[in-house]
Amino acid sequence: MKKLIFTMLLLPFFAAAQQSYTLTGKLTELKTPAKAYIAFLKNGIWKETDSTTIKNGSFTFKGSLDEPQNVIVAVRPINAKQASANRDYIGFILENSKVTLTGKDGIANASVNGSKAEDENKEREATVRPLTNKIIALQNKYGKKNKDGEYEFALEQRKKAGDSISTLVAEIKKINTTFAETHLNSYAGLLAYNYYVLDSKFVASEVEPMFHRFSAQLKNSPLGKRTMEKIEIGKRRQEGSKATDFTQNDQNGKPFKLSSLRGKYVLVDFWASWCVPCRAENPNVVKAYNALKGDKFEIVSVSLDAGKEQWLAAIETDGMPWIHVSDLKYWKNEVALMYGINSVPQNILVDPNGLIVAKNLRGENLTEQLRKYIK
Repeated sequence: MKKLIFTMLLLPFFAAAQQSYTLTGKLTELKTPAKAYIAFLKNGIWKETDSTTIKNGSFTFKGSLDEPQNVIVAVRPINAKQASANRDYIGFILENSKVTLTGKDGIANASVNGSKAEDENKEREATVRPLTNKIIALQNKYGKKNKDGEYEFALEQRKKAGDSISTLVAEIKKINTTFAETHLNSYAGLLAYNYYVLDSKFVASEVEPMFHRFSAQLKNSPLGKRTMEKIEIGKRRQEGSKATDFTQNDQNGKPFKLSSLRGKYVLVDFWASWCVPCRAENPNVVKAYNALKGDKFEIVSVSLDAGKEQWLAAIETDGMPWIHVSDLKYWKNEVALMYGINSVPQNILVDPNGLIVAKNLRGENLTEQLRKYIK
């Protein structure tokens, strides 16, 4: 009897452990000898993990996943040169089920069947796509320059187009948020929440309540744990939070510690020499620094550069005479990761007690914005 009970307890676990996927490709008109490759995203890099020869237009991959994952399946002629071999591929969400890719002489336009997560994500993308196309059209039209490098449209027209783009971006954010709210038991819903609700400038206190409405299974999944970690990191740049201290080398290779400026208002500015919006904003930052520098105010710029030469050249060119630090790790800058910075420019204003009192202050009236906080 005890043995029977023990066996029954093991069954659910064993069944879960046996979850797997079978991915079948069917290319009905493929004539050229070719192979199929499957790649998974690992630490931000696509890595091919398996390949198989396509026989009579068919191929199969089998495996198991801890959770649904984005994958790329590519088809390459066996005798093709590498330069032309990467053009025929398709990306989609794979999950533990029987998934079929059906196409003609290539994989790029194949239909994907059998993945619920992919179906739901396609549903969201179909709603967003018309708005995205409008943004692209506006950018292409009003971003044009003539042969002399001058914009074809006047500044007022470009600003109006920029306002239209901002409105469209807000609409897309609303659509993605609604999708997440209506798919609380869905991997695609949590994925949309992680990517689009927790965007580059989310306010943790505003968006965290929605996370706790997702099912317990989703919250405890690998994606759920990464999402909670993202929220916790976001809290580090939230107004009212104590600024997380950091130490990073300045342009002379000497370590600088943020807390060494305790007693001053400190604008911690995240930027990079390659970031066009950052460089456009720098004159406003210089103006504010020259007006407010002294015993009460300082700026610390954290650069997401990868090359020291470019970093130092930009500091000199833009005339930024304040404190600069960087570990030259590009998007892997440790301070940027600490504060969850995945887009630039961004900034936080830290008060004399080390508390974050404002963030993302910018524009031509930056000096006036800062004066409101600096007592």
